[in-house]
Amino acid sequence: MKRYILLPLLAAAIAVQAQDTYMNERLTNGSDDVIGTARYVGMGGALGALGADMSVISWNPAGIGLYRKNDVALTMGGIWGKSSISEENRGKFTFDQAGFVFNMKTGGPTCPYINFAFNFQKKKNFNFNFYADDPNPYELSQMDQVAELTDWDEGWQNNLAGMALENGYFMTGTTAGGDEYRYNKYSALHNEYTHHSEGSLQSFDFNVSTNINDRAFLGLTIGVDNMRYRGWTYYREYDLDDKAKYDLNNDIRVSGTGVNVKLGTIIRPIENSPFRFGFVVETPTWYRLKNSTLFDLARGASYGGGRIDPWESYLKFNVRSPWKVRTSIGSTVGTTFAWDVDYEYAAFAGTSMGYPREEYADGSTSGNVKDAAMNQFTRDNMRGTHTLRLGVEANATKNLAFRLGYNLSTSPYKKNIGFDQYSLNSSAMDYATSTSYMRLGNTNILTLGMGYHSKSFYVDLAYKVRNQKADFYAFDTNFTNTNQEFIPQFVIDNPLLADVTIDPVDVNLTRHTITCTLGFKF
Repeated sequence: MKRYILLPLLAAAIAVQAQDTYMNERLTNGSDDVIGTARYVGMGGALGALGADMSVISWNPAGIGLYRKNDVALTMGGIWGKSSISEENRGKFTFDQAGFVFNMKTGGPTCPYINFAFNFQKKKNFNFNFYADDPNPYELSQMDQVAELTDWDEGWQNNLAGMALENGYFMTGTTAGGDEYRYNKYSALHNEYTHHSEGSLQSFDFNVSTNINDRAFLGLTIGVDNMRYRGWTYYREYDLDDKAKYDLNNDIRVSGTGVNVKLGTIIRPIENSPFRFGFVVETPTWYRLKNSTLFDLARGASYGGGRIDPWESYLKFNVRSPWKVRTSIGSTVGTTFAWDVDYEYAAFAGTSMGYPREEYADGSTSGNVKDAAMNQFTRDNMRGTHTLRLGVEANATKNLAFRLGYNLSTSPYKKNIGFDQYSLNSSAMDYATSTSYMRLGNTNILTLGMGYHSKSFYVDLAYKVRNQKADFYAFDTNFTNTNQEFIPQFVIDNPLLADVTIDPVDVNLTRHTITCTLGFKF
């Protein structure tokens, strides 16, 4: 039973306030979108074999080797999404790209020039808004999961479980029959969830490339990623009398940098034919990041009211993104038509998380180790993604071109993915401040573009619609199938409901983008 549609402004939905498999993938996966120059966007990012565009620096470094002139380009635009609930439109200005190519002639017959390039480009936008209302959680509560997974004997914990335990959300005592209990159970009538985030993952790419006899093009790009993410979430749960039990607020910030290397080639195998193919290997990006979260709980009036003083959770961590390989083929027909087909495989099951070494005043150290439990969870629940890009360009006149592109990027999540990360023996879960999860589906992107080029100056425009579906869960209920203590009484009384779990909320992540590039070649 999927009742509500969620509203995005942009994609890159970050739903879980724990630094885990889901958040690591959504923060670092740049393969499921196309951002860059308007020509690159208009072609659906399919320029791996054609090259000769600033944004290809991060897709196939050898594409910069096709330049014969210097080039300077600047790209900006706008992005918006439409609510299927309120019919509200929200838009945001974006600054997507700025870079240059410097063409240096060598005078040699075999290698006539070497190109040097620098490009700033967004890989992901994190600007995102949605609202979800689950009208029937089967009397299950977020606190059911938190209580079931709380380490009752550990004492103070710097996460949601610790806050709930320290502030009386979980009560201990003895029943009339003399049995000890450790949880005063809540039953939820319905819940609400609101999410807002902003920021971006940016790439600063440095490239060197060359041409060998106009038959082979080689390129190397060193990329430095800069991540700036901030998100706010609000969760409210109502009891069976339809009174608010509590509010949970999170203000999370993730920032840091990463480094990767991309090596690419484009080969023209037949001397008198424009047909060419490309191949690229991209190393993992090694990220050094930090997560700082300010969160608090507020009691409902029927539970004494009042807001608990905010807590801050802080975590330094490392993420290694997956290896990626790309292949491409493309060609031109005279000066009137060009086509390109690109394919990428990214091994997301190999994403790894760990923690840097920390030194303390007493001389002791910790960290600099991989998170074995989280990495095993990633291997068990993630899979490699396949991205297909198609693009065509037609010149209507000597100066005017039209473009069309299409993308398909498969979901990195296995079909029967698990959600119960709270129970992992992972340091990251010691800092978990919410229980929400979002499982993304495949991504489909359609692009249209046009461009006007004079001898030196050019202007390009592109329109992009990106469509993606997802399932949202306010909390995990898998534990209800095995732990009788936390199954609602009405479920125990009705064996037909013994395996009840909350249903996901449907998520529609459709968004639209308009992009404009101004450039000058000389």
